[in-house]
Amino acid sequence: MNCYRGLNLQYVMNGNELESNNYQIKIEGIGTVRLKRSNKARYLRLKVHPHQGIIVIVPRNITDSNALKFVSQKKNWIERSIKKQNSYKKQTTRFTESSSFATRSHQLFLLRHQKNTMKSIVKDDKIVIWYPEIAKVEDDRIQSFIRKTIEETWRLEAKKILPVRLNELAKKHGFQYNKVKLKNAKTRWGSCSAQNNINLNIQLMRLPDYLIEYVILHELMHTKEKNHQARFWNHFEQILPGARKLDKELNQYNLSFW
Repeated sequence: MNCYRGLNLQYVMNGNELESNNYQIKIEGIGTVRLKRSNKARYLRLKVHPHQGIIVIVPRNITDSNALKFVSQKKNWIERSIKKQNSYKKQTTRFTESSSFATRSHQLFLLRHQKNTMKSIVKDDKIVIWYPEIAKVEDDRIQSFIRKTIEETWRLEAKKILPVRLNELAKKHGFQYNKVKLKNAKTRWGSCSAQNNINLNIQLMRLPDYLIEYVILHELMHTKEKNHQARFWNHFEQILPGARKLDKELNQYNLSFW
């Protein structure tokens, strides 16, 4: 079994945030609004969260009636924000204790504990994340922590697999490259610089082996051909028959996983 030492993430959630003593009020045509008093706030602020709802940050010198009047004036903005947030929630992966999720080598487990911290450990074939029992797993901070831990797990898996496979394929097909870096890129699976430095995306860990090999060979091809003209593809097809078809298949995968 694999044991990745050193990946032990922790994040402290302020207890006052979780046990908020701020009160809620229902406004006709808008819904439930939470008023949150703040000594630091200098002006009224309105926020709409996917799971925390409508929140108004109220300075100490502003009355409740003025705060509610402010909310009423922002009704159209709130409606647009809620619509956008609902669309966001449909597109974004949300994790619960019953979620079945695994990376290439690790199964995710979500557990509650009595502390006000979030903690994660990646060891053997497991990703274990603990979050406060007084919190809701849907809390955006918890969801963000889960995603961060999963991305760090992909990075650990990528470090173990990608540089080795890159070196193997380069030797097999007679390519030479300078350096390799692993990144969590948002727009590319990989890239090759003018100096033949190769960047590989840790998100490659989500792909089947044959597509990982395609991306690596694609970037190695760029050590000789810097563009995608006919010469590039003709040479590529010689070392990897069906390369063009694999390119189209790769386009079916979304780089934005969340």
